[in-house]
Order: sequence, then structure tokens, then C-alpha cells
Amino acid sequence: MIGKIPFSAKLLIILGALLLSSTMLRSGTLASYGLGFWGPNGHDAIWHLSVINQLKKAVPPLHPVFSGYQLSNYHWGFDLLNALISRFTTMSTLDVYFRLLPVTMALLIGLFSYKLTTKKHKSSVAMIFVFLNFFAGSFGWIITLLRSGQIGGESLFWSMQSASTLINPPYALSVVLLLSGLYFWQHHRPQNKTHSAILLGLYFSLLTAIKIYAAILAGLTFSLVWLIKKITKKSTRFDFYLPLTMATSSIFICFFLNLFSGATLLQLQPLWFTHTLIESIDKLYLPRLAALRQNLTGQIFSYKLPFLVGIEIFLIFLFLLGNMGIRILGLKTIYQKIKSKKLSLLDLYILPFMTIALIIPLLFVQKGTAWNTIQFFYYFLLFANFYLAQFLAKQKSKTIIVTLLLLAAITSYSTFKDYFGSPPPASIPQYELQALDYLKQLDSGIVLTYPYDKHQKDGLTTPLPLYTYETTAYVSAMTGHQTFLEDEMNLSITGYNWSDRRRQVDIFFNTSDIFEARGLLVNHQISYIYLVNHQQLAFSLLDLQVDKIYDNGRARIYQVQR
Repeated sequence: MIGKIPFSAKLLIILGALLLSSTMLRSGTLASYGLGFWGPNGHDAIWHLSVINQLKKAVPPLHPVFSGYQLSNYHWGFDLLNALISRFTTMSTLDVYFRLLPVTMALLIGLFSYKLTTKKHKSSVAMIFVFLNFFAGSFGWIITLLRSGQIGGESLFWSMQSASTLINPPYALSVVLLLSGLYFWQHHRPQNKTHSAILLGLYFSLLTAIKIYAAILAGLTFSLVWLIKKITKKSTRFDFYLPLTMATSSIFICFFLNLFSGATLLQLQPLWFTHTLIESIDKLYLPRLAALRQNLTGQIFSYKLPFLVGIEIFLIFLFLLGNMGIRILGLKTIYQKIKSKKLSLLDLYILPFMTIALIIPLLFVQKGTAWNTIQFFYYFLLFANFYLAQFLAKQKSKTIIVTLLLLAAITSYSTFKDYFGSPPPASIPQYELQALDYLKQLDSGIVLTYPYDKHQKDGLTTPLPLYTYETTAYVSAMTGHQTFLEDEMNLSITGYNWSDRRRQVDIFFNTSDIFEARGLLVNHQISYIYLVNHQQLAFSLLDLQVDKIYDNGRARIYQVQR
């Protein structure tokens, strides 16, 4: 497969993959300040590491930051892969997560982007598609340049862009599966073999364990394509068995992962993203337009209704234009193909896929964490790159092509730049690493940590200690123990009612009732208490019946007496 790729394409894939991996490679490395983390890795990667540690112990895993519960409402297929590689090799979890898998996935994204495209298109289209899947960005840089004179704004219009693919590893792995699956689908679909359809259905169903958003899109699209062909009497056994196999095996995987057991469901809330786009201060933020829309909403049954409809359409256009950036030019390719009725087999799959990936976030939000449904839109942008590549390859002027590619990649420059800076935004200091390593060696038990307080970071300089940086799962991630309460953000995303437990923890560290404090330790089977710096217990060790078993002057560990 690789041998048939021209040297120029190989060079682009390798160099592009290394640059794309720069968002991950430096995180999880030791320096004088401790273990550093750049960008979202200071939160998201820590969560994955905590899940990976639990998967090394049991499948399905226990919840790493909510003791007493099994992890549900979460697709942990990527984390299982990481756990297996780490367990059966000499590589540490950190090296697998931050170095081996990012580089591997980036190379595979480049490889299958190229191979998928060259089946029906010229090498130039494939090369551009590879470039765009590595570096295409939004028009956010225009807004930041006008407002502050700086280039940035990758997600200013809400959606993550190509440069940040690897900081969402499950998404990156789902892209590998999606592109490779479509590549194999292109080769086997014309043969109309039932066993090929079943095998591909099983392959695509793996998306359910890795990224449920991709699984939903793939399943709906294959089902829709089969239904259309059934109605037009062009359906084959292949078209039938592929979605059927994917659907049945996906349901099995969902139950295995407990994805149906919680409240992480879609909720109808049309145009939430386009409304918050102009209402949120960290997004496009157009307060006058937002106020006008709100006023018109209250007069929906008046003659002003057309003005409201006009604003809503304009906001959808802003959302699309801003997020797509130069990709918007690829819509011309789509229009020409539909008009001339020259849609390929791949087009007949990709276009419904893109349509569903656009409609879902425009109509639905996710309960608990509304913005999570933007992840459907990531896949819309992925395939929008495919049509922009075709548009650019038709341009006769190389200057125009290069100029447009550079314009497409401007926000990527600002994204990558942030990962080459020093020091990192967050770290686990050396004194905590020593304490956490000690805690890691102790018998398995539930750890009580100090509740997160966002004001702890006030006045501090970078790198911020993780306990001040964000609510994270770092104690569980670095020790392998379950914690009583950590990472409230992911608990919200996975649909757990953590607020009651947070009140219990607040009471423990502030109550004047010793029986209440001791009761939390006993009733929830707490084995250890982990504290750093100014964090203090409300009572003496004797009153709480705990023993101090570690103290390096900055971090302390207590063991609860039984």
C-alpha cells in the first residue's frame, strides 16, 4: 500500500504528521518544573490517563474519579487500545499516549486520506486533501486580527479544526477508522460480496467504542443510502448487510460500554450554536445582533417574523462560513457534481454523511454539556476538505492554489505556535510527583482529594500546578487509584450527579461536626487523603482517626484507620 505512493506524497505525509503531532509530543515530559502539559492536555489527556489506568485493572473499568461506580456513558475504545499497548510492551502509558499513538494516527490519517482519494481522483487532489486534513482551519484568524492584531481564533466559530485533531485522540482514531473503512468499502462494494459487507459492518461498528458521534453518522448514512437504493430498486445484498451488521454489533458494543445507562442524550434545541456564537464573549460575540434577535423572538407573531427568519438564516451562514473558512469554496464542486449528475459512489456516501453531520448540531445539544454535539460537525469539516481539494486541483494557477492553501492554514500556525512555547501552561510539580509515586505504590483504595477551587490560581505564574489549573483527574491518573471526587467537568459530560458528593466533600473540609467528617470516611470507604500546600484537614488526626504516612513539606498523604 505504502510502496505505491510517490515520494512527494510520502514526504508530505511524514512531515505533516510530525507537525500535527507537535500538539502532543511535549506533554507528559519531565523538566525542572515537573511534568508539563500543553493546551487541553492539561485536562483532557489527564482524564484519558485515569481511564487507561482503570482499564489495566478491569474491563469494563471502574469510574476513575467517582468511586463506587462503573464508568458508563463513555466510549473508552481508544483508552483500551492505549492500555493494551502499555501493558504488553515496555512503554509507559505517557509515552504511548503522548508519543507513539499520536504519530501513528497522524501517519495513518495522511496515508488513508491519500489512498481514499487516488481511487477516483488525481494525485494532486489526494495531496491537497492530505494537506487540508492536517492543516485546514477556520476564518477565526480574521476576527482576532481585526480585534487584537493577533492571529488566532481556531474555535472562535465553535468547531475544532484540523490542527487540533490529535488533542482529541478518540476523534483522531475514529478518523483513521472512517477513512480506512471507506477505502476498503470502495474496493469491496463493487464486488457485492455478502461476507465483505458483514466484515466492513463489523469494522465500522468499532466506531461505537471509539467515538459514538462517528458511529451515529456512519450508521445513519449507510442506512439512508440503503433505504434510498431500496426505494429506487438498486439495492444489493452488500447494501443491506453492511448497515445491518453495523447496527446490530454497535448495539452490542453500546450495552457493553453502558452507553445507554445515563442521561447523556440528545436534546432538541434548534440553533443553539448559532445563537451562542453571537452571545458568548469567547466566541464571535455580536451583542447588538444578539439583542435584536432576542427582541424579535418576543414578537414572533407580528409582521417582524420575516426579519427574525432573515437573522436566523444569516447566523447559520456565519456559522458555516466562519468554521469552514476556505473550505466554503468546495461547495462549488458539490453543486457542479449534483447539477451534472456526476456523483461517484463515494460522493453518494459522503454527501448524506455531511448533511447529517451538519443537521444534528444545528438542531440538538447534549444534555449536561450542550456544546458536545459540535463534535458531529468535526466530521462535516473533514469531508469538506475533500471537496475543497477537488476545487483547488482544478485551478490552473499554482499561485492561486498555494495562496488559498496558506489562507486555509493560517489558524493552524497560531495553534501550533502555542505548543512550542515554554514553560507549559500547567504541570504536576516535582514535589507532587514524589508524593503521587508513593501513593501509587500503596494498596488499592479510594482517595479523597481537596475540592477544586478556581480561585486557587489567582496570582500564580505558569506553569500552574494541575490542582489549581482546572478540575482534573490527575491524582487518579498518576496513581491508578479511584478517587472519591475529581474532574467535575467530565462527570457532567458523562451524566453523573456529582453535586451532592461535592457538598459532602466541602462539608468534610469545613465542618465543625467530627461525627459528620468521620462518617464520610467510613461510609464511603475512603482509604487515603491527599493534600498539598495550604490544603488542611478540619480536625486533628486523632479525632479523624487517620495516620500521616507521607509528608515532603509540600504534599501530604493520610491513611484512614479501619
